[in-house]
Amino acid sequence: MNMKKLRLIAITLFVLLLSALPVNADSTGRQAVIYYNEACDECATYINGELQEILQANQVQMVRKDYINQRENRKELNQMNDSLGVPLELQSHLVTFVDEGQIILQGEPPRRVVEGLLSAQELPDRILIYSEEGEEDGYKAWAFAGPVQSYGVNEPVTTYLTWYQANQASFESSGIASSASRLLPAVLLTGLVDGINPCAMAILLFFITFLFTIRKARAAIARMGLVYIACVYIVYFLVGLGLLRATSLVQGHWLGQVGAGLLILFGLTNLLGAIFPKFPIRLELPEIGKEGLKNWMYRATLPATIVLGTLMGLESFPCSGGPYVAILGLLGSQTGFWEGFGYLALYNLMFIMPLVIILILALNPVMGAKIQAWERASSHKVRGITGGVMALIGLVLLIWVL
Repeated sequence: MNMKKLRLIAITLFVLLLSALPVNADSTGRQAVIYYNEACDECATYINGELQEILQANQVQMVRKDYINQRENRKELNQMNDSLGVPLELQSHLVTFVDEGQIILQGEPPRRVVEGLLSAQELPDRILIYSEEGEEDGYKAWAFAGPVQSYGVNEPVTTYLTWYQANQASFESSGIASSASRLLPAVLLTGLVDGINPCAMAILLFFITFLFTIRKARAAIARMGLVYIACVYIVYFLVGLGLLRATSLVQGHWLGQVGAGLLILFGLTNLLGAIFPKFPIRLELPEIGKEGLKNWMYRATLPATIVLGTLMGLESFPCSGGPYVAILGLLGSQTGFWEGFGYLALYNLMFIMPLVIILILALNPVMGAKIQAWERASSHKVRGITGGVMALIGLVLLIWVL
């Protein structure tokens, strides 16, 4: 066999080998990571049908991640949305991150829009397309700067890209992305209003008055008062932390809305209770709880004070838990876990601020007696005012999160 025939055989075998090799969808190095709910039949139909066809046609590898049966994927999705700065109002239960988040598809955008993005030669650093399934009104486009633009279902994505390119220089930081800045005053104000509740204040005033009655030194009263307040803070914070951790597993638009709705409900309950003394629903400590607190109070020791503050932190929930749950719902929907952790610490700091002020003033026995008399005479008015403020805050937040 001569060299010419050997060369021909070698070339033929090489060509046959190449033709036998599979053509990988990820040969371009592009990847689409899809977070979905396996129980959603419409999602499965879209992913296995239209979306898979589009991705294969553009040689993009598909990676599916079910966040219902695999809870770690839910955490990963939340972290992706947080790290990329995806606003709550542009988040869907079906999300596709293409090219490590340069293209973000929330919901089921129109086919021609997805195809246009995948085949585009030049794109912004990040672009998000939002369109829920069943919405025939079109889609929303946002490149993480400037206002969100809405288009009809037949409008090509190049319309937005051209508009964005022409106006990019005039864009400042997006107003949507800065919405978190409005969360801080809401947390601080609600925490302060929540702290002005007769439950914890009445117990502290009674405790201080009792300590003066049994002739405790002022330094000892201040120390025991601070221990009481610190225990209330720690317990209330830990309760909130547990609830915040739970909300991080079920994030969604509805959390913020439910939280704002609860704030309105509890605020109106307090307001109605102040206006109508015979109103059947009252948010206050149960009588059995008050008796238990008094038993520990009368022991007048530092260990008993720790128990007293701990019990007060736990039993404050019937009295002031409504605003707390409302804010936790907002934090669960608007922030990541660690950011929410910081907001939670600030909320509880504002929550105990009225107690700190009362302790300082009440260390003067005459002033303490006046404050206690005022608290007894004005508790209904205080409930009414704080209830009205809570309802107003809840209404503002409800409009905001919608």
